[in-house]
Amino acid sequence: MSAAWLHVRNSPIRRALPVLIVVDLAVLFLRNRYWIGVWPETGAAAQVPAYLLGIVGAGAAAWSAGEQQRHGLAEQLRAARVHPMVSEAHRLGATVIVLLIPYLVGQAVAFAVTARTFPPGVHLWLGYALLGLFAILLSVALGWACGHLFGPVFAALAAALGFLLLTAALNRVGFVVISGRPEVAVDPLPLALRLGSVVALLLVLLWLAAAGASGPAGRRTWALVPAVLPLVAVMLTTSVVADRAQPGDKVACVRGSTTLCIWPEHEKYLPQLRALDARIDQLPRAFVRPPRINEVGLQKTRYVGPDGKEYLGYEEGPPIFYILEGSPWSYAGDIGNAITEATFGFRDTRACDWQKITSSDEPRIWALGAWLEAFLAGGGSPDYHTNAPAPMQQAWAEGRAMAGDTSPADQFRWAEGEVNDIRGRYCHSRR
Repeated sequence: MSAAWLHVRNSPIRRALPVLIVVDLAVLFLRNRYWIGVWPETGAAAQVPAYLLGIVGAGAAAWSAGEQQRHGLAEQLRAARVHPMVSEAHRLGATVIVLLIPYLVGQAVAFAVTARTFPPGVHLWLGYALLGLFAILLSVALGWACGHLFGPVFAALAAALGFLLLTAALNRVGFVVISGRPEVAVDPLPLALRLGSVVALLLVLLWLAAAGASGPAGRRTWALVPAVLPLVAVMLTTSVVADRAQPGDKVACVRGSTTLCIWPEHEKYLPQLRALDARIDQLPRAFVRPPRINEVGLQKTRYVGPDGKEYLGYEEGPPIFYILEGSPWSYAGDIGNAITEATFGFRDTRACDWQKITSSDEPRIWALGAWLEAFLAGGGSPDYHTNAPAPMQQAWAEGRAMAGDTSPADQFRWAEGEVNDIRGRYCHSRR
């Protein structure tokens, strides 16, 4: 242990620790802060810097691995009483420790910030924290391999660039996780397989370096193939983030004319949802309120698709809404869409004939939907961008202007009149 800490104290990268810690915390707090107060979002946000640290870590590991070759000490170290594998393990362990310090500091700070309210789901934080550990170990393994295969300077550049390109390529299979939505969680089995595979790869690298793996770089490359293949197979064939089981009755709900239910990990949004539910209660009687609207993932139902097969989804159950990055516009829009659909009965082809809607009436529905979204959000301007067609955006602007520029009584009178008139044109019966 003392030898390992001696390597830590002598590691050149230790001088960059303050900078790496600042970078880690900057990525954590400057990217966004909606993760505060939600354990899975906290863990995911705090593991994002691991991918940036991994670029530095890969280069640092390659530089450290090539130390013997760089200083011409290979023969002297092999003649020492300390086994070469032990010496190699000390240098590798020192590199991992130095790189883990800024990551663990970031995770500790994030944990402390959310622990002030200590919401449910702290176990979900741990999965994301370990996922970041895997990213750092993978970067060290890549750097260590490059350090023994290439020249010292080229190895560091190749390792850093290699990890960056590897991250970009593997992102297509979910390698980079940037959000910890409560409807998903880190799957323990794929995570354990990834950690086990990368640790096995590190052990093989130690053995190859200590045993000399003599011969040209090509032979050493082929010697790594059996150790690399399991890791590649695990990453390409498994998904480390999976849907969570439905929580049943363990949900947090706001009850009004419409019941809004969310994951217990999102309990910090209950005050905002209570205010939104109160605004639903204020809507004119012409609006049909769904009995219940769920946050996505809470309640799936089995249904038969057009192909005759049975699926598990949301088609036959209560409407759903998303809470995206804490934005009130995300759930106000989804809840508004659910109310609009229930009000006009778009799916009820027996009562209404929406195939006959005219080009002048369709923008009226768009404007009404935008008004409803803005009203439920509490006013203001949307915090999202859209590339919707110009006529639709113009109708939305008119609806939002109605929500912001007129009195509540005038808004409700206009909205109720629009609902009754449009339904009267295309539906056989009024609700």
